[in-house]
Amino acid sequence: MMPISDRIRFSIGFETPPEPLVDVWHCLSQFLREDRLMPTVFEVSQMWGHAPEIQSEKYLKLSAIEVGALIVDRSLKGFKVDSGQLSRAMSFFLTQGRGGERNARLGCSIEANAKTPDDWSKLIETIMMKFETIGAWQFHGRYSFWQRDTHADDRYERRWGIRPPGARIWKEPAKHALDTDTLMIDTSLNPGRYKDLSSEVSFLPTAEMWLGPYFWQYAQCTKEEVLAADFFLEKRDTPNYLYLKCWPQPFTRPDGEQGRMQQRLWKLFFHEDCEWPPGSGTICDEPMYGPPELMPDYKP
Repeated sequence: MMPISDRIRFSIGFETPPEPLVDVWHCLSQFLREDRLMPTVFEVSQMWGHAPEIQSEKYLKLSAIEVGALIVDRSLKGFKVDSGQLSRAMSFFLTQGRGGERNARLGCSIEANAKTPDDWSKLIETIMMKFETIGAWQFHGRYSFWQRDTHADDRYERRWGIRPPGARIWKEPAKHALDTDTLMIDTSLNPGRYKDLSSEVSFLPTAEMWLGPYFWQYAQCTKEEVLAADFFLEKRDTPNYLYLKCWPQPFTRPDGEQGRMQQRLWKLFFHEDCEWPPGSGTICDEPMYGPPELMPDYKP
């Protein structure tokens, strides 16, 4: 099992599928090209894109220009591209909503040794100025996965260390005769959890966020209430998004001042609360539980 990297990732939620789709790819590839981080070849999955007549398990190996041509020629509705190279891999995907939902999401997966930026803000803002968006977030990959990992089997302790003893655990019955029951852990009050806004788009309580014009139909507060909040380090209101920064770096802890800052975000945006450790009903002062690499005093 490859460990989940701590690289900075991003997620951009669209109110409607971006059109033309190839423009999203052009923004992404241009961003990588300007930073001299463009892979020579991408592996392109044909299982993505909602084009049943061309789907197969075979991956195509294409340049960035050829990926754009493929999106246009086959009228793809989504894509998944991967640079390969295992521990140095980066992949990008665009998916659309299910069950009649019109939302879409652009996201990424970045491995530990990949040559990618640690700041995706320029790409995020370029895309948000071109399309109808709900919001965008960038975040610490390992922290985010830990806070929303609902599987409490032996994988949990291998990935994240000791399971918090106050966490609610239950068994999810197997769906098929050959399967086994799944041990689950309740993450519903974790400070760094996600909140699904639709089948594709989720709110993330992150140190930096870009909230698009369509975000406010999902929030439990108004834009004016957010502008009046006094705990943000930076606010920038533009016609295409409201940029907010409340912590100098991406969050890596659910406790202490970082945990309390995430608690403020939950209370402001959704009138919800959080706690750490699980079952405590509060945010503890001292770092408790989680991967050793995310403890403040960790030394490799």
